[in-house]
Amino acid sequence: MMPEEWPIAAQEAERNAPARAAGRGRLATVRLDFCLNPAERLTEQERALMTAMLHCLVGDIAAELRASLPAGWAGANDDDAAIVEALTRAGLLDDSDLMALLLRRADEERIGTAARARTGRRDARALQGLVSHQNGPVSAAAMALILAKGRRRDRFGQCLIGFDDLSAETADRLVHAVAAALRSDIAAAHGPAAADSELSEASVRFLEQHHPSRSIDALTAALVGLLDCAGALTDELLLACAHEGEVGFLAEAVGRRGGVSGSVAFQELLSAKARQVMALLRIAGFPRDLSAGLLASLGDLLGIADPGAAIGLFDQMSPDDVQAAAIWLSASPNYRGALDALGSSNG
Repeated sequence: MMPEEWPIAAQEAERNAPARAAGRGRLATVRLDFCLNPAERLTEQERALMTAMLHCLVGDIAAELRASLPAGWAGANDDDAAIVEALTRAGLLDDSDLMALLLRRADEERIGTAARARTGRRDARALQGLVSHQNGPVSAAAMALILAKGRRRDRFGQCLIGFDDLSAETADRLVHAVAAALRSDIAAAHGPAAADSELSEASVRFLEQHHPSRSIDALTAALVGLLDCAGALTDELLLACAHEGEVGFLAEAVGRRGGVSGSVAFQELLSAKARQVMALLRIAGFPRDLSAGLLASLGDLLGIADPGAAIGLFDQMSPDDVQAAAIWLSASPNYRGALDALGSSNG
């Protein structure tokens, strides 16, 4: 489904939606929703994509847990939507790491779709070309990444999240939350103690299959590292990836050159703040021509409306400015998060 079709589908869903409760019972939620900053709210496209990814992820986990139970204990066609609804009501899906991952994938999908629409291509040829690279490890890493991305698409081309994309802590919380949501029906048929025992064992067995090293981010970082060691992380490759909207690959490359994590680089690239983006490129040692080329390809999709003004900031930054930005970005995320919460930042 093309992005521009999503609002139409959303409107159709609204017309068929059940009546909502009226009165003061909804007041607290309505006040919170009504006063949110419109610039920071999810678009209908983002909400639709993140909801679909979350439902598929929870459904996959529920299916794996059911398959691990004794034969006949769980139906094959249970309502996964009910599980998502129950977990949402209980606040068990309000997980910052999980939401950050969903939002990151939505951002990557938005940028990649828009960039490829400009070129008229449906595939990322820059990364596919690395499969035939003369360096064997680079070729293998590129193939592993492309295959992993392919597995994270459904038959309609919809973006998905794989279980391995979750952090170990998030995977543990989510698997046990889904197991808890499955308990009621199983306990009613086989008793609470038996349900607790089987679901706990099923959760442990499933979590043993979790390998963060097979996540998209880890595979991307591995490919970037091999390219860098082989001297093949060229400006031409970075510009080609920018042209195709491969913002995840770019973030890993920028982070590696700048000595910061790929996740931090991704956050800075999508900050929609020209000074932060330019500081990141300066930290990475990107030349002016490369930085200007990246802006020309992706600037508007990153929220930078005036590439000329952004390049002006790039030129104006002193070595002390760049060093201060590097120190800030290399600090612990918990430290920077605490400063943000206290109303301080790097400026």
